[in-house]
Order: sequence, then structure tokens, then C-alpha cells
Amino acid sequence: MKIDQIILGNIYTLDRKVEAICVKDGIIRYVGSKRVAQELIDENTEILDFGDNFIYPGFMDGHAHGLPAGNILGFSIDLLDGETLEDYVEITRKYIEEHPGRKIYCGNNWVCGDEKPTAAMLDEVSRDVPIALTTLDGHSIWLNTAAMEKFDIDEKLLEKYSTNEVHVDENGKPTGYLSEEPAITLNTKMVKSDEELQESLLIWQEYAFSQGITAALDAHVGYFGYPSLKAYVDVSKAGKLKLRTYAVRTVKNTDDVLELIDLASKVNNEYFKISGVKVFIDGVVEAHTAWLLDEYCDQPGYFGVKSFDDHDMLVEFAKLASENNMNVHCHTVGDGAVKFALDALCEAQIATGNMDQRNAFAHLQVVTPEDIKRMSEYNVIAVVPPLWTPREKPYGKKEMEYLGPDRDEDSYPIKSFLDEGAKITFHSDYPVSPIMSMPQSIYAAVKRTHTLEECEPRNLKESIGVMDALKAMTINTAYQFGQEDNLGSLEIGKIANMVVYDVDFLNDDIEKIPDAELISTIVDGEVVYRNI
Repeated sequence: MKIDQIILGNIYTLDRKVEAICVKDGIIRYVGSKRVAQELIDENTEILDFGDNFIYPGFMDGHAHGLPAGNILGFSIDLLDGETLEDYVEITRKYIEEHPGRKIYCGNNWVCGDEKPTAAMLDEVSRDVPIALTTLDGHSIWLNTAAMEKFDIDEKLLEKYSTNEVHVDENGKPTGYLSEEPAITLNTKMVKSDEELQESLLIWQEYAFSQGITAALDAHVGYFGYPSLKAYVDVSKAGKLKLRTYAVRTVKNTDDVLELIDLASKVNNEYFKISGVKVFIDGVVEAHTAWLLDEYCDQPGYFGVKSFDDHDMLVEFAKLASENNMNVHCHTVGDGAVKFALDALCEAQIATGNMDQRNAFAHLQVVTPEDIKRMSEYNVIAVVPPLWTPREKPYGKKEMEYLGPDRDEDSYPIKSFLDEGAKITFHSDYPVSPIMSMPQSIYAAVKRTHTLEECEPRNLKESIGVMDALKAMTINTAYQFGQEDNLGSLEIGKIANMVVYDVDFLNDDIEKIPDAELISTIVDGEVVYRNI
């Protein structure tokens, strides 16, 4: 058997360092010395010689959002450079002037300060064409009057949601500023054409490859009628999807779970797999919506928003998922949310006897030591965000005010999970969080800060080592996806996914890591990104 590719360089398999990898039909067939590898080649073998650069298993993201990422990169108003509501209005005005004729304008990455936005502010830009601007954290949305009219945002919403979710003026009328479930639900209604959706996914795939990502969990693919799921199916059927995607969809009742199970049986394939159900348990601290066990320091008697609090229903979700080789992926920011979700999943796992379900909690800003231990005992994976660990603008001041100094300092544990024996994986939550950088994620896991903007380390006792960080982006994420036999390390029989950097993460000075340059990304033995 002659091989298709020989890959040369300083190769870290995770277990050892070698000189060469041989690939046949996208699968690793040899790992070892250059001398032996060269005996397996012929005149048709492709030689990928990366010289003195360093090769690692392909990186994977434990929680991201593919369609919104591609949409933002290709079609959306980027508000990240603004600082005030006036800035965001002006950026929106300029974008619309430069991109006339659209039926709706969507934007992302603004930050809400003390002044709350209103529809009237955006009406100064356009009263006739809908405008919908989503915050940096993805949990709130700002609409003009045309968008409110288009999506029926009126007083009737207050029958279902609180004024922490549907903000109102002094007369009790919605202002055009929504948070949590009504905002997230509204985002699903902003449908684009099939062609734009497919292009968005391909833009996301190209961007992910440029960041060293070879597989990812898409943290909400929506309903089949909602476009992201259909777009994934269309792109994968066309043979264009090479970024292995493991997808979850937000569910609210048992019928949703059953529908998702049925869809998985019809659409799952090599590159796209519905792997579980997602449940939003709470919101986020900075929006005053994370579910806490102890009250918010700035609002006595207030514990946050319980986005989902039906214990028996969550138990049923987990049982149904277990019966169909799927998992439960929970959005859990506050310790109240973690405890609630863990109580339900532990009960379900005891009932089913399935301790290998690969259930996961994402974000985990505030967690009690008792529940960290329970997550290990019940094999619930901690999907953590190292880039969120520093105290930084714009949210650091709010988090300190809302949580108090002790809870704020103890935010975002990582090492504690490892100490208890739990599996950790890293997530970017891109583009809800606007940064995707694997070198910066490694650095942040070790230093509890990053070099992208001014910030300060937080909770230094939760620092971990580089090897643990690498595992959190490779073999542990493969485990989260149920793919540890195929992905996550460079071994004979595994898929030939790998990344090439100019920095030795394991031996170079830690301060070199943030500036590490990606040289190439390889998927199935094929170079899908090359930094020329």
C-alpha cells in the first residue's frame, strides 16, 4: 500500500513527538520516523514538508454558532468599534447608506451600558426598513419601530415575559429592547434566502479553518423550517461541508425532542450530525439574567431569570436523548442553573444507567465546589471559555457590581474541574463572543488573561498547564462529540486532521503563544487553509 501524503515537521501526537505522518484516503496509516515514512512513498505521493514548524492534532471548538458567524462575517453590521448608543446609530446609518435596498438590516456586537436603547433612536436612521441589532453577548436585541411592527413586539409579550426581558417605558410600552428568550426567539425569525444561508455557512467554514478549527459543535441549529439546519443539510449533501459539525438544537418540550430525534435519523452524515438537545437554563450575569443561588448584590431578593425550570421535563429530555444515542447540552452561567440542571441529569442517568451520555454544561461562570465534584461523578463535561476568564471592559465592572467581589473573583473555574477528574473542553461561543483564537485560548487558560485588549487576570488559582489546554481543544473535545476513536490525536487509524503553527506551545516561552501564527490547516489529509 502506497500512501497519498507524507507530512513532515515537528509533530506532537499528544502522546509523543515524531517526525512524520503518512496518510491514505484521509486516514493516518503511519506515525513515526521520517526514514520509515519515506519507504512508503512513490512518485504519486504528495509531500507536505513543514520544516521547523510544529504540527498538532486539529483543534475543535466545543460551543460555537456557525450560521450567525458566517452571516456576521458576510452580511451584518459590525458594531464592535462603537462605544455609545450614538456610535452604534451612526455605524448603522453609514452601513445602510453603503448597502441600500435590503429588506432588513441586522447588526451585532454592541454593548448596553447604563443608558438603555429605544426604537426611536434607530428610527432616526430608518422608520420604514426593519433594523435589528444584537448585543455582543448575543442575549439582547435592539429594534427600530419597523422591526417591532414586523415581528409583533407589543404589550402582549408582557403576558409571557418580565420587564427584565421585554423592556418598557414609563407608560408600560415595549421600547424596542429585548433580552433573553424573546430576543433569541426573534433572531430565529430573521430568515434569509437559501443561497445566502449556504454562503454564510461556507464563509464560516473558511473562517474556522483559518483559525485552526477542524470540527465544532454548533450550539443551536434551529428547527428544520428555520434555516441553519436546512443549510447544513444542503451544504453537506453538496459535498461542500468539510468542517465536521456536531449540532444541538434548543428544545422547550418533549415534542421538540422527538422531532429532533426523527430529524437526526434522516439527516446525519459524516460531516454533519445532530448530536443532542440544547436547553437554555438561564441567561448571563452582565444582563442581570444568570440564575444564582444567592441574590444579586445590587438587587436584594433577586436571583436572576430561570429560562427553564421544569425538573421533570428535563429528566424526560435526558432519558429520550439517552435512548437515541444523543446528549443534553445546557447553557448554564449561574450556580443556580448548574445545580438545577445537574439535579435533573443525575436523576435521569441513574434511571437509565447511562453514565457515558456525554452531557455537557457550557459557560459555567459561577459554580459551587459541590457541583464541580458532582459533574465529575456523573461524567458531565465542562465546556469552559478561557477567553472570558479575565476581568475586562465592558462587562468587568457590571459583573463585580452584580456578583460582589468574592463571587466575581471565583468566576470561571477550570482547574477545579480537572482536580475533581472532570473532562474539560474549550469553547469560543463565536460570534456571540467576538473572538476566536486558539493560541489566545491556550494563553488565557494558563495566565487567566489575554493580550487582545486591556484586562486583568481573574481567579489565578484556576490556571492550568499548556498540555491540559491542548487536550481541552483536541482529544477532550473529540470525547465530547463521541469521536475519540476518530479524532483528537494523531494516531494510526484516526482521521488526518491537524494544524501547523510556528510556535512550540509545549516548550517555547509562554509569552510567545498569543502571537503564534497558523501556517496551515489540514482536514482528511487535505490542506484546507495555507497562510501564504
